[in-house]
Amino acid sequence: MTKAQVLIRDTAPELEEQKTVYEGHRKRVFEKLLNNSYTTMLDYEVVELMLFLVFKRQDTKPIAKALIEKFGTIDRILSASKEDLLSVHGVGEGAVYAIKIIDTVLKAALQSKIIKKSIIECFDDVLKYCKTNMKHLTSEEFRILFLNGVNEVIGDEVIQKGTVDSVGICPREIVKRCIEKGAKGFIIVHNHPSGDPTPSVNDVYVTKRIKKAADVFGIDLHDHIIIGDNKYISFRTLELLG
Repeated sequence: MTKAQVLIRDTAPELEEQKTVYEGHRKRVFEKLLNNSYTTMLDYEVVELMLFLVFKRQDTKPIAKALIEKFGTIDRILSASKEDLLSVHGVGEGAVYAIKIIDTVLKAALQSKIIKKSIIECFDDVLKYCKTNMKHLTSEEFRILFLNGVNEVIGDEVIQKGTVDSVGICPREIVKRCIEKGAKGFIIVHNHPSGDPTPSVNDVYVTKRIKKAADVFGIDLHDHIIIGDNKYISFRTLELLG
């Protein structure tokens, strides 16, 4: 018997035992999922579910735990850049694709909950959608939710993207997009990468300029929402719309 054959003979039982252990763990995680008990699952187990889509015959627990250790939360994993994800040991292109597919499905599902719904009825869903899309961005982003004549959401569009702490807004362009979309009203939303949603003096000034431009065409600015890190403010609630 050759040395290679001896090595295979000696290591085969160990490899088979390892396979049995991770397959048993994977089965238990699936059972939790199928029993609708995701609320009892640990964060790394939820991450493992994503990784199961890529790693068919591999213990994914170490990779899942490494992702949680680096990013802290599941939503930060979903919003992480490709480069940051690839920096985690064991994460390859396939895992990145799986994570980004799930991130996209989640955002699309949240968007579907607000389209063609009255803003009054779905304001909490609007906040959840905006926070999911914007709270972990590293630069400012400015988006518009377009409303029809009965205040239903008919569209959502990112208008501007800026540097780390600024974004250039042209009120005329916003009004133009509202007219092109056939919107009778709109909500503007932007984020503060610092995590603090407190409006700046410039935020208040620009908002008043946008409202003034929209009023000329009979288009209502319903609110301006600023998204921070798990916090938000509403100009309407603070009576800052003017």
